[in-house]
Amino acid sequence: MSVQAWFSSDEVSVAPGAQLSLMLTVQNLGEETDSYTIVPAGLTAGWTTVDQGSVTLFGGSQVVVRVDVSPPALPTTTAGPTAISIRVIPLGDSNDAVVAEATIGIEPFDDCRLIALQPVQRARHRASYEFMVENHGNNLASCRLRLIDPTNRIDGTFDPPAVGVAPGAASLVQFRSKARRGLFRRGARTLEFEVEAERQGQSPVAMPLALVQSPTLSGAAVGRTLGIIALLGGLTLAWFALLKPTISDTVADEVDDRVAELALDPEPSATTAVSTEPTTPSVSITDGEPTFFRLSVEPPLTQTADQSATMPDGELFDMTDVRIENPFNDAGVATLLVNGDPVFIWSLENIRGQLFEPRITPIRLQPGDNVTFSVNCTQIGDPTRSTCTDAINIGGTTTPIDEV
Repeated sequence: MSVQAWFSSDEVSVAPGAQLSLMLTVQNLGEETDSYTIVPAGLTAGWTTVDQGSVTLFGGSQVVVRVDVSPPALPTTTAGPTAISIRVIPLGDSNDAVVAEATIGIEPFDDCRLIALQPVQRARHRASYEFMVENHGNNLASCRLRLIDPTNRIDGTFDPPAVGVAPGAASLVQFRSKARRGLFRRGARTLEFEVEAERQGQSPVAMPLALVQSPTLSGAAVGRTLGIIALLGGLTLAWFALLKPTISDTVADEVDDRVAELALDPEPSATTAVSTEPTTPSVSITDGEPTFFRLSVEPPLTQTADQSATMPDGELFDMTDVRIENPFNDAGVATLLVNGDPVFIWSLENIRGQLFEPRITPIRLQPGDNVTFSVNCTQIGDPTRSTCTDAINIGGTTTPIDEV
């Protein structure tokens, strides 16, 4: 063996996403001058660099080379002891190559996220939400879920109430909500609340949700009810003011005439009474059906990808809620088009994770209208992926045309 290499430090630790520098000593054990190639080896070679890839040493001399270790902040970067290997290859005889190893500790890091699949639901009293608990760290995430509502207007249960998510994995959780009060409403109201994931030794992670309560009494129903009450009041007044006195007088005259007849004729006769019952029409009130659909695209770098949806025949769709997702912090431009005309344009650099766009005035789509979600990818946020990954969730109400 004509060369020897060793690290001057061992048993050190580094956090994923940070950089650690180690000093490697390379010594020429021979008597002649020789050149050496220094390259990373092993499973950590992808995130290990050497500041001097080749050195030339006189016989018996040595040199110190800096080795930089930069573990990525990814779930695949396993926490715990990890071996760093550097191979030193003599140019004169490659069979005399040696490997220097050092053991470093990869620290655990936390990156837990809550991703809502339906951030906004429309209902009168009860609604069901689904969301993902994603673990982007390199350690097990044990989460207990709880509701945060300072106004005490929302109550509900989680299924399951607690989850354990492995690194790089995700778990689906369902939340069933119930509005505590407000049984009679003429207008819609929005109840905003949060879902929080508590973890021991870590900061909690929260996610906003909203429940839009539909009116329990529509304006048309109130108007029709008042009209019926007014009609019944008018009929009642007419009964007591006009019909009842007239009927009473007529009956009294008939009784007097009948008494006079009975006084002359003792034979009794039968009379038949006929009664009528008024009927009132029933009122049918129909509400729009809550509807939700999702469009997702994965454009390659510097390219554009889109996905479209066409409104079905016989139905009107009122678009009220738009939520765009950018889970990997990609860069580029996202556009929502209706029949080829842009409605919303977003810069993905301003969206980290997700962005919710509620609308006070709905956008009505006719049967056959086309909705397109287009993304032009200028930078991929996750270096382990080959494309941008973005999606849009569109919510609203669907109403049959014959009910409008």
